[in-house]
Amino acid sequence: MVRINGQEPPSDVEWRKHIALLSYLALSPDRTRTRTQIIGMLWPETTDRRARHSLNEAVRRLRGSLGSERIRSTGSGETLTLSAEHLTVDALEFDRVADSDRERALEYLRGDFLEGFSLPDSEAFEAWLSERRGHYRARGAALLIAGGDDALAALRYDQASELARRAIQVNPFSEPAVDILMRSLALAGDATGALAVHAEFTAAVERELGETPSKQLRDLAERIRSGRWLRVSAHYADLDPPLIGRRDSYHAAFSIIEGGIGTGPRGLAINGDPGSGRTRLLAECATRFALQGGVVVSARPLENDQDTPWSTLRALVRGGLGEAPGVAATSPEQLANLTALAPELAPLTPPHPPQDTAQVSHALADLLRAVGDERPLMIALDDAHFADGHTLEALHHALVSLSEVPVLLGLSSLRDTQSAPPALLRLRGEIGRSIPGKAIRLDPLTDEDLAELVAALGTWCNDDDERRRLARRVAFETGGNPFLAVTLLRGLEHAVTLREDIKAWPPRDATLDYPLPITVPDLARVAIVASLTAMEQATRDVVAAASLLDLGVDVELLTAMLGESASDVEAELATLERNHFLTFDGDRYAFAAPLLAQVVRGELMTAGQRRRLRERAIEVLAPRQDLEARLLCVKLLAETRPSRQTAEAAAAVAREAKAAGAIRAARRAVAAAERAIRKSAGEDGDFIADLRREITSGPDAG
Repeated sequence: MVRINGQEPPSDVEWRKHIALLSYLALSPDRTRTRTQIIGMLWPETTDRRARHSLNEAVRRLRGSLGSERIRSTGSGETLTLSAEHLTVDALEFDRVADSDRERALEYLRGDFLEGFSLPDSEAFEAWLSERRGHYRARGAALLIAGGDDALAALRYDQASELARRAIQVNPFSEPAVDILMRSLALAGDATGALAVHAEFTAAVERELGETPSKQLRDLAERIRSGRWLRVSAHYADLDPPLIGRRDSYHAAFSIIEGGIGTGPRGLAINGDPGSGRTRLLAECATRFALQGGVVVSARPLENDQDTPWSTLRALVRGGLGEAPGVAATSPEQLANLTALAPELAPLTPPHPPQDTAQVSHALADLLRAVGDERPLMIALDDAHFADGHTLEALHHALVSLSEVPVLLGLSSLRDTQSAPPALLRLRGEIGRSIPGKAIRLDPLTDEDLAELVAALGTWCNDDDERRRLARRVAFETGGNPFLAVTLLRGLEHAVTLREDIKAWPPRDATLDYPLPITVPDLARVAIVASLTAMEQATRDVVAAASLLDLGVDVELLTAMLGESASDVEAELATLERNHFLTFDGDRYAFAAPLLAQVVRGELMTAGQRRRLRERAIEVLAPRQDLEARLLCVKLLAETRPSRQTAEAAAAVAREAKAAGAIRAARRAVAAAERAIRKSAGEDGDFIADLRREITSGPDAG
């Protein structure tokens, strides 16, 4: 308890009354007390004369051991002051830095205040000691809980668990600490451990206090036990690897999630370049929202969807909105308007076509209010730059019209605004203004972030030097792009020869920018191929055929192309999802990134195999009359049968798409026509120029 120059003090300093006197003075205002106050605290049962003698003797002995100036007498000797010179008191240092430097404050938190110490013959001192212990327990637990919250927000689950356990040691009945510990264990994949913590806490509370934990904590345990909160991850890419770096951005996002559970409406816009980790962060936000008891509705539109009014609304209904708790409480009239646009709602009420977007906005607001009144709701819209403008406008107006309804809209979109629909730009611009919330931009990973990523994924490195060299190489080659970095590191698990070359580069006598004998796209390509070659042949066949299709993976078409059963194809698609090649939004599969499809097309098949699969797809698509099928058909024809006839067919699709308001589809059809002309060695530039002018002019050109 007491140290002199870091050494054990003389034995008489450690006498109980001496320790009590030093502690009482150290924590008193200005380290000063009157003799009367001290006597009343330490010798309450003794006569005044004997008490003063005992106090004088204690002061004499302490001065002899600690120096004559350590305890000074003032005011005609009636007050005693503990000198501050060369004095360090852990408890005071803790209080001094607690508000400004949490980590340093926690270094002082090494046990209870005066742990194990007592003065049984002094009721007043025992009361003071109890009050001081309560103060430091409460403040220490609060700091540990705050640290655990921050660690949880930064996805440092081990650290969050450790801090929460320390908080429980300080305050065994702290529900916030138990909550953090349970959530950190669950998010780290240890649901059994989280439930064990709840069981132990419940038993302790019942045994010691005769009470039961709060309903909030019991509900958390039930959600963990049921596993319902984990189901939201099925709509996103796999949650591995853990998020790293960007601590401020992640903390801001998770703070919005925490707030969205209690109040609303709120908005969270996650913006970044391709491969920046937007989907990964949105998935983590959705998982945390569900773990806290919220309902998550998700959708991930594809590029074609932007041309189709209300396609995103239908995707949200399929993504869980149509089955959300409380939806039946929506006004039948309003629900009928939505049913006309999303037939999946038909079992609830007959459709009644709405007159305009405003009417849909009112109907959507009524539905969101009905769901939000039942349980907090999160709408997670990934790749929102592909969402149709009608749905975005309706979401915008619905959120603005809601009041005190716990509805959270989470958007993930590209930072580039040139190709974004105006409705998305307006919606993002209102987040943080008319819609409470925050817009978060994901910048490239820093060198420190990439070093942490290498530590997590580069387990095949032999020592710290190899990890440092690999991290520097990855940083230099990928520019901090998370997708490229993760793709490269995952692929290197299989490409043994390549990873040895990268670890050895640059040569030890060269600088980092010494040219690597392989470019970044080639590095990623080799890494992707290495991952593919580790898969079964049936899986490679499915991903090869899928790479020839359009933006989404048409399972029915894929099954016909391969001549396999639908169940077998679905099983291989699930394998590809687990291996991060595909994503699944609850309704359809799509490639996680265009680069993956490009590599598969170029590396996994011969030219003859590509042609045979394309011909088979054309044969299956020929009878279909929907615009999407016709567009894919002419794109495949441009590759396999380039001719003026194919170009004319593509032009017809382009005109039909423009007439339907599907401008993006029209532009892709024009590109197919141009490819058909070019590959057939045709020189009919006027035909393509006229077609492009026709498609890009007029009020429907967008």
